This record gives sequence, C-alpha cells and structure tokens, in this order.
Amino acid sequence: MELVEPPEALAATRDGQIPELAAELRAFERLFGDERVERVVLAGSSNLSLAAVLVATKMLIPVGALQDANRGEAGEGPLAMNARLIEHLADAALAEDAGAVAAWLREPQQRSQSKAEH
Repeated sequence: MELVEPPEALAATRDGQIPELAAELRAFERLFGDERVERVVLAGSSNLSLAAVLVATKMLIPVGALQDANRGEAGEGPLAMNARLIEHLADAALAEDAGAVAAWLREPQQRSQSKAEH
C-alpha cells in the first residue's frame, strides 16, 4: 500500500475560489486516473478534501473520512457545508486513530457505494 499526496499545486489553495476548486477537481481526476488509487482517507473538510471526495465518488473509489477532523467546523459557512457533503458522500466514518484507519485500509476492497445510494 502506498500513500499518495495531492499534487503540490493543490496544497496552497484558498477557500471560496471557484476556478481553484475546478482546477483541484481536474487535478484529482488526473491523479486518481494515473495512480492506482484504491481508497481515499480525508482528514478535514477543506475545498481540497471536498474535491477529493467528489472525484473519488465519481470514480467509485471508496472514501473514509476521519470523524474528529470536522469537529469545530459545524455551523455555517463553506467549511460547514463541505463537512456535511463529505459526511454524506464518504463510505466510512473513521475514528481519528491510526489503528482504525489501518484496519479500514486493509478491509477487502469494494467499490464506493456513494454513487449507487445517491
């Protein structure tokens, strides 16, 4: 199993920028298409995380979202909306614990259920 980092160009984005979000979506499509990505784990609800979950769901790649990563972002605003979207699209809510994440990554691979359910 290999961890794949998002392209460096995506690391320094600003929230609320539609052209940047569109570029992130395209970059994740290329990344997930070029690499053999079997699962995606999200550790927050930034626009970058939202782009990753949208592309992974579209490509039927299972997504796990860390439960505690979105704490403190409840309420209103873009991050709260991102958190709610990620919660609905993710295939698994993972405890923010290395063992729980590792166990989910080792489970037999199944295609994402998000597309079929929504």
